[in-house]
Amino acid sequence: MPWSTPKRIIAVILALVGAAYPVLAYYGLTHFSARFLLGMLLVLIMARAALFLASRRVGAALMALAIAVIIAAVGYYAQLSALRLYPVLVSLVLAGVFAATLMYPPTMIERFARLRHPDLDAYGIAYTRKLTCLWVAFFIGNAMIAAATVLWGTLEQWTLYNGVISYVLIGILFIGEWPVRYWLRQRHENRKQGE
Repeated sequence: MPWSTPKRIIAVILALVGAAYPVLAYYGLTHFSARFLLGMLLVLIMARAALFLASRRVGAALMALAIAVIIAAVGYYAQLSALRLYPVLVSLVLAGVFAATLMYPPTMIERFARLRHPDLDAYGIAYTRKLTCLWVAFFIGNAMIAAATVLWGTLEQWTLYNGVISYVLIGILFIGEWPVRYWLRQRHENRKQGE
């Protein structure tokens, strides 16, 4: 079912707020109580879950609800820690989603690749599988570092890592993969011609 313009606008706004969350949380803690911000975070997550349900993405909605439950449970005991836990959970969910596609192919990266190259060859399928593994490892590592900033870092360190550094690392991996892919594809083609 195609999305209406208001749904798309809401989806974009929620995605932007989610991406800017660490910086917004840092700013918000200087002006509002942790309890208020925790409530706002839960509203944001529930809005995303509702949007997923409206677009019939039940799995994504259930994951959003699971994140909300975990954050609410932690928030009952430690509101500030619950606010800082969100990026950790998002990275773990992404790692889980990408890992699930390794067990139930096509892999996540293969799905993306087939949008541009529907006739992906065996080499391309193998490459996208390895790249999906790399993203799983990245998201797990990102979750571990984010968790370390929750447990041992200051609010400023948490904001810097989760609001800036993690996005820079995602960009480096995303953009840096292009020349590697091109080089490996050329090497593969040269090998095939030499046979």
